[in-house]
Amino acid sequence: MLICPKCGHDNELGRIFCHSCGDKLDLSNIKPATGAEKKLRKAKRETANVARWIVRLCIAGVALLIVALLWFTPTVAPVTPSNEELVGADSKRMALDKLVTLQKPGTVTVTAAELNAFVNQKPFEKPTGSDLLVAPVARRISLSDGCVKVELLVTAHLGTIYDKSLYFAYEGQPTITDGHFVFNPTGAWLCQLPIYPRLPFLMPLFEKRVVGMLQDLNGDQALLDKLTAINVTGDSVEFVKAAPAKP
Repeated sequence: MLICPKCGHDNELGRIFCHSCGDKLDLSNIKPATGAEKKLRKAKRETANVARWIVRLCIAGVALLIVALLWFTPTVAPVTPSNEELVGADSKRMALDKLVTLQKPGTVTVTAAELNAFVNQKPFEKPTGSDLLVAPVARRISLSDGCVKVELLVTAHLGTIYDKSLYFAYEGQPTITDGHFVFNPTGAWLCQLPIYPRLPFLMPLFEKRVVGMLQDLNGDQALLDKLTAINVTGDSVEFVKAAPAKP
């Protein structure tokens, strides 16, 4: 052993400077380690090895968990709207357009069923390309107090070799802020793995889907910007237009 004369730290043989304080060691004071000191050093090495294995096992466990969450895909039941829901969705769209165009105060309430009927009345676009193709399978909008959640189920085709179902979900709060429609993201999921919703590559992808679905209710971003408020409950979205301010 090699005791530091300044701080008393027991340094391993071969060191020139103290591992604890950095002071230069006196190599002439090297003393053979006693049996108790050898056992203590062995115990420290064994403890360090166990700690390293625990860290490795934790990292491996987290990696396996992430793989499992990405592998198992939640199901999204395809929406099959009834004629009544389709008619209701179209009438609500016209009512909202009229409300904004006439600049009169009023409210248009769209149910979750009508919202899903409207966004699912259009057929899915067919994927193009020859390598990696992503084909939409189902899309669904669910509502909770203050939040809208958009779920997308797609099938990724890697040529003719491999197919994999993928699930994407994006949740946020639609609001009217300073005369502009804003969708504030609060959550995102890839398969069953929660991910940070404001990742740079996610924002354009999901916001295009979410804002696009809401815009389909009235056909134009400018109309959403003219609303006063958007209130979301567990079963409906309320579009509010207040009376214009008097000069």
